[in-house]
Amino acid sequence: MISLRDLRTQHQLTMDEMAGIIGTTRQTYSRIEKGDSDLSLGQAVRLTDHFDINIDNFISDDVWYDTVGEKDFDRDKYKQIIKNFIKFGWAVHDHKITKTKLAKLCYLLDFGRYYSHLNSVTWLQYRRIQQWPVADIFFTTIEEMEAEEAIMIEHKWAAYMISNISDVRDELLQEEEKEFLMEIAQKRQDADTWQIVEFTHKQLPWILCDDKEIIPYDLITQEDPHNVY
Repeated sequence: MISLRDLRTQHQLTMDEMAGIIGTTRQTYSRIEKGDSDLSLGQAVRLTDHFDINIDNFISDDVWYDTVGEKDFDRDKYKQIIKNFIKFGWAVHDHKITKTKLAKLCYLLDFGRYYSHLNSVTWLQYRRIQQWPVADIFFTTIEEMEAEEAIMIEHKWAAYMISNISDVRDELLQEEEKEFLMEIAQKRQDADTWQIVEFTHKQLPWILCDDKEIIPYDLITQEDPHNVY
């Protein structure tokens, strides 16, 4: 993990300037830098946006697990969801999918499931950042899967294209979850990245939340049924 003091001195910033970046007072920032207070997830997101640094530099694995809605979150199941969406959600990119579209499909799976059953598949927390509603641990999971040689990530033009390397499995998903995943993948298979971005940005969960805010699952229940996934 990166030291906030090292980051500040590296960029020749004052404590007041760092406090402004994370949206707090100089006194609070000083306590965080000294280790007397913890950096919140929202503050970590602001740092990653400002310095273009991976959020893992600021948040430990324990904190990531604290951000999910349920303590029994199954990371292996989440990886199977990702790999299945890569396999079935691609369009015309040689069995590759953009990172943005992949994150959106995972979002539609969880929020679509909540709409019909008041129960999410993963119970991950999704945040409204830039072009995404995205799960807090999506980026770290993708990087972990790349390190495990389960997937390949290629930078092509302005997009990151993701493809499967290892076999795709689904035994951790319930039959109903598999069917719903396939339904979403097939419905959005021909949609390009910006079409699916535009679709999710017209939904109430995106419209009613502020930048970097955690998106409450309950907001999707107010959505038009034809505009859920």
